Amino acid sequence: MDQDTKEVVINQDENPDDNINHLKSRTSRKSALDFRKYTKQIWLAGLGAFSRAEEEGNKLFDSLVKVGEELESKTIEITDQTVTKVAGKTKESVIETKDKVEKVLDQRINHSLNRLGLVTAKDLKHLESLILELHDKVDALVAENLNLKTQIPKK
Repeated sequence: MDQDTKEVVINQDENPDDNINHLKSRTSRKSALDFRKYTKQIWLAGLGAFSRAEEEGNKLFDSLVKVGEELESKTIEITDQTVTKVAGKTKESVIETKDKVEKVLDQRINHSLNRLGLVTAKDLKHLESLILELHDKVDALVAENLNLKTQIPKK
């Protein structure tokens, strides 16, 4: 038996309330000592953590900056590639749309001009080709006429 238990046994003859008060007092002193001990340990652990953080903080900060720089450069590279792809696709789409709109407008304008009885660019091209064909035939006839004149004997 430890000394506290002996005291309790020895003091059993005395007032039981005194024994309970004595035990409470002893337990509260022990709890207070334990509390102070744990409080000091927590304080020392905090100081140790602060010291360690201060020592390794700069290293950690530098490594985080390096990781951030690498991430930023990768992000910029990916963003540039994506912007280039999107710009290319957009340009192609705009060109296709423009060509479709021009074709539709040309068809509508030509249709409207035909309804009004006006000459269209298509009509002019057709007339030009007919004129060139006619010009070639006239040139051929002129050449044939000269050839025939040279073959006819003069009187």
